[in-house]
Amino acid sequence: MIRHTRITAMALAATVTLASATTAEAAFFIRPVLQYGQGEMVDGLSLNNLTAKTHSFNDGYTSLSASVNMGAGEIKTYVSSNGPQSNYLIATGIYGDTLRYWGSETESVSFYTNFDGLISSFQYDLGSEYYDSRYIGIQAHFAVYEAGTGATWGDWTTHGSQKGTALYNESYTETWGDYGLDFQQDFNVLLGNDLFLTNGAYYEVYVAFNLLLNPGIYGGFIEMNSMNTARLSISAPNGSFTSESGDFLGFDKTPTQSGAVPEPATWAMLIAGFGLVGAAARRRRSAVVEA
Repeated sequence: MIRHTRITAMALAATVTLASATTAEAAFFIRPVLQYGQGEMVDGLSLNNLTAKTHSFNDGYTSLSASVNMGAGEIKTYVSSNGPQSNYLIATGIYGDTLRYWGSETESVSFYTNFDGLISSFQYDLGSEYYDSRYIGIQAHFAVYEAGTGATWGDWTTHGSQKGTALYNESYTETWGDYGLDFQQDFNVLLGNDLFLTNGAYYEVYVAFNLLLNPGIYGGFIEMNSMNTARLSISAPNGSFTSESGDFLGFDKTPTQSGAVPEPATWAMLIAGFGLVGAAARRRRSAVVEA
């Protein structure tokens, strides 16, 4: 059975709150995050600094990778497990930037991002008496806001709030937990809209994509491969953009600061909403590679 949900401006249920790194404002950020084992976590948060980063983990039994590249507008994620385990394996990529628009106010600008990947399961029943907790799912989020609204996570994920009202805000969730032990299934999700912008105005754009896998008490191999996913495109036929990062989709750097933007605590809560199920309770001595 395939379960999928398309959500517009609604909250994704947070299972835990991830502590924020700082309270300083950030005009742009990237954040590749991995979770494995009993809650061990690798967090690649970079505020107003890097625009591309990759984290990988492989202990010969579990493999994860999360890569964010704002210049290319890409998020790449991968998760796999060889053998039974009841832990949640999570690979998440998030990025956001503040853009300034120059151009026509009567012709729309297209904002779209595509998420795709392949799920391959070659598992078999071990006859275990333990409860099977297998879970296979994706979560995607794409939004565009007017900058300087003072929006918080709660403001831009609930209905009825005027503060921080989004020009576009949509989430997508799909699961394959009951799809069988031996299968291959691809997925392709497109989020986006055509928007009318104001000449000279600032806008916040951010994208998030999450793979979440609990292999369950089964033998065999299972993987979620989204190494060619989350490609963002912005098309303004009679307009142009600059960016605070100076790298976002190749846009030049905006000469002046945009003013108030959401704080890093907002981004931390975004990850919580994307299903990270535990802070780093302990860390195993395992190979972690940062590129």
